[in-house]
Amino acid sequence: MRITILHCLFAVLCVVSSASGQDAAPCGEPFAPRCWHFEVQTHAALEGWNYNASHEELYGLEEGITFGLSDGWVLTASQRVYYVSQRANDSWALGLTAGIRRRVYRHARTTAYVEAAVGVSDAAIAAPPRGTRFNYLAVAGGGVLVRARPRVDVVIGLQWVHLSNASLKGPNRNPDIEAIGPSLGLLLRF
Repeated sequence: MRITILHCLFAVLCVVSSASGQDAAPCGEPFAPRCWHFEVQTHAALEGWNYNASHEELYGLEEGITFGLSDGWVLTASQRVYYVSQRANDSWALGLTAGIRRRVYRHARTTAYVEAAVGVSDAAIAAPPRGTRFNYLAVAGGGVLVRARPRVDVVIGLQWVHLSNASLKGPNRNPDIEAIGPSLGLLLRF
């Protein structure tokens, strides 16, 4: 298994958070201030509307960290790997995103949230066809976190993904992917 930058960052954050002694705020819930969490999710998305001639599907894995900014607000940083099924040659895309997540409802073991993130991606083959390998990412969505164990939450959500190069190579080479689909994962508190 290849060690990535995000894995190294995760290890450093584990050491820093255990050394800092977070006595001021218990990390008993996913939106607690000054608390770190690790998250992994799977995501499948079908193109919702199409401005280019082809139809794409995204199948992805996301791993990342969250940090509680204040009660109900967390900062997110993620590494995303997508398999892009497209009319021409299929491709793989690696993306990095940063964003914000907001708690909108909490009851017992269930917490509802909305989120938004932006970032960049690099694909093995131009995605979508006629596009470029380098693209920008915008991700928005929402979902629920359900506590499964004292330090583990199940994440069930719906994500919209926009992938485009913002006309970097001209308007004729700016097709985009507008895909929406469910996500499922785990959030671990440490």
